[in-house]
Amino acid sequence: MTQRLLSLLFLGVLILLTGCAPQPVTPSLDANTAEQLFAKGDNAAAARQFMALAQQSESAEQTNLRLRASAAWAAANKLHQARQILQSLDLNTNNRRQSFLADLARAHIALIERRPEDVLTSLATSPEGIVDKFYLADYYGLRASAYTMLGNRLETAQELVMRERYLTDPELIAHNQQLIWQSLAMLSERSLQQLRTAPPPDVLSGWMELIQITKAYQLQPATLKEAVIQWRQSYPNHPVNSQLLTDLMSREPEDIATPDHIALLLPLSGKYAPAGEAVRDGFLAAYYSRTPTTAQVVKIYDTESEPNILAIYQQAVNDGAEFIVGPLNKTRIEFLADSGKLAVPTLALNYIPREDIPANLYQFGLSPEEEARQVAERTWLDGYVNAAVLIPEGPWGQRITDTFTARWQEIGGIVVEQQTYNASRNDYSDPIRQLLNIDESKRRYRSLAALLNQTVKYTPRRRQDIEFIFLAAYPRQARQIRPQLKFYHAMDIPIYATSHVFTGNLNPERDRDMDGLMFGDMPWVLADSTAYRGLHTELEPYISQAGNRLQRLYALGIDSFNIIAALSTLKKYPYQRYDGETGSLSLDPKQRIHRQLTWVRFRSGRPMPLDETIQ
Repeated sequence: MTQRLLSLLFLGVLILLTGCAPQPVTPSLDANTAEQLFAKGDNAAAARQFMALAQQSESAEQTNLRLRASAAWAAANKLHQARQILQSLDLNTNNRRQSFLADLARAHIALIERRPEDVLTSLATSPEGIVDKFYLADYYGLRASAYTMLGNRLETAQELVMRERYLTDPELIAHNQQLIWQSLAMLSERSLQQLRTAPPPDVLSGWMELIQITKAYQLQPATLKEAVIQWRQSYPNHPVNSQLLTDLMSREPEDIATPDHIALLLPLSGKYAPAGEAVRDGFLAAYYSRTPTTAQVVKIYDTESEPNILAIYQQAVNDGAEFIVGPLNKTRIEFLADSGKLAVPTLALNYIPREDIPANLYQFGLSPEEEARQVAERTWLDGYVNAAVLIPEGPWGQRITDTFTARWQEIGGIVVEQQTYNASRNDYSDPIRQLLNIDESKRRYRSLAALLNQTVKYTPRRRQDIEFIFLAAYPRQARQIRPQLKFYHAMDIPIYATSHVFTGNLNPERDRDMDGLMFGDMPWVLADSTAYRGLHTELEPYISQAGNRLQRLYALGIDSFNIIAALSTLKKYPYQRYDGETGSLSLDPKQRIHRQLTWVRFRSGRPMPLDETIQ
C-alpha cells in the first residue's frame, strides 16, 4: 500500500500480514520451505510447491498439503483455485489437524473477500493440540488481520503477540513487532493506560506501557531514557527488539528542535484573514501554554502585505528566523517550492501536488482531499466494493470526488453511480432519485400498468448494487440529504462523509436527522478530553466569536506549533507518531504530515466512536 498506506494502521497491518510477493524463486521440494515462502508472502510460489509436494505424498498428508495450497492460493488472491481445491477434497471431520487446516484455508478466502467476521468464525476453535509453528503463526496472523479490518486495535496487537511466539525468522519477527507498534500507537496515552489490565511481565501490557512512555516523554529525551530503563526492569524478559530500546534511550536533546526564533507567515488581511487569525490564535495559545527553556520568540508576518512571498520569506530570515511556519495559500507555497533550496526549515500549512520538494520544506494542513482518501480506505476495509457518490456542484465537490474516486479505484473499488446537487437548494430529490435509479423503477411501473391496462400495486425500488454512499456536504445540506435518502428507500445504505458534515458544535436536535452517517474528524472537535482541553476552554470565546466553522483551524495552529519540536523525531524514527489535536500525526518520506482521523457515527444527533477501541 504506498507510503500513504504504511502510515495508516488498517491497511498497513493487512498488507504486511498477507505479504507482497518477492521475486519468484525455485526452491527444492520441502514442506518447511513451502511454509517459509507462505509466511514471507510469496504465496503463489508456496501454493505451487504445496501442490507439487502433494503429488508425491500419501493420501492423508496429501490432503493436508492441498489444504495449505488452497490457503496460499487464496492469499495470492487466486480465489477460484483456492475454492476448487477445497471443493475437491473429501475431508475427514474426525481428523483434528485436517479440520484445522481447512478452517485456515476458509479464513484466508474470507480475509481476501474482506469478511472479517467470517474469518473469526472460521477460527473460533482454539488450536490446542496443534504444534506446527507455521500453522499457529498463520492462525494468529489471520485473526490479527480480521481485527484490523474491524478497527479493534487492542485485539489486533493481542493476536500479533500470540503470533510472534511461533515465528523464528528474524525478518518476520521484526515485521510483527512493527505491526504491534503501529496498532497500539494509534491509541491515546489515556486509552493505553485504561486498557492495560494485566501486570508485568505480561507481554501485551509491556508493549502498551512502552508505547505510552514514548508518547508521554517523546519531547523529553532524558526523562524518556530513565522511563525506558525502569520499564526494562519491570519487563526483563520482554521480546521487544533490543535495537528499539537502544534507539529510545539514545535520543539526545539536540534531536528535539526548539528554535529560538520562529516566524509565522499567515494572511492577516483580505478575505482569508479570519482563517489566518484562527491559526495564529491557536499557535500563540500553544506557545503561551508552555514554559520554554529559552527565550523563544515568535514574529508574525502578514502574507497579504506583499504580493511576493519570497520577499516576505527572506525578510523573516533576515530578521533571524530559525524556523518558519506558513504560508497557508497553496500558490504561495508553490512559489517557495519553485525557489529551490530554502534557507531554514519551513512548515507550510497546506499541501501542493508535486514531488520535487525542497529538503527544508514540510507540509501540514487540513486537506479535504486527505480526508476523501481516508474515506476510501476506511470503506474498503469495511468490506465494500460498489460506491455511489453524491457531491455538490462546483470546484470543491469536484476536487473531493476526484480524489476519492482515484483512491477508491486504485485499491480495487468501483463507482457505480455519481450525481451532483445544487448546494443552495433545500430539495435534493432529483439527484437522489437519479443516484438510486428511482426514476427507472417508475418508468418500468408505468410500462407495466400500460401493458396490462389496469392499476398495479407499486412500491418504488432503488438500484440494488450500491453498497455505500460517499457524501460530500456541509451540515445544512447533510441534515436534509440524509432524510431524503431514507424517503427514497435507502435507509439501509451506509453513508460515509468527510468532517465537513459536522459543525464541531454539539447540536443534537438539528443533527439528529444525520443519525447513522459516519465520518472522520479530529480529536479537538470530538474528544471529551484531550491534552489541551483546558486550552480549548480558554479559546472557546474566540472560537464562538469567529464561528465554529473555524475551530479546526485553531487546532491546526496548536499542532503547527507543537509539531516543530517533534519533526526531527518523526523523521528519524518512522514508527513514531505524534498525538495532536488534529489527529494522530506521522511524517512520510516526502515530509508530508498525515493525520489519522477518529471515526464516528451520529447517534441521537451526537458523534459517537465508531471503532470499539477509542483513541
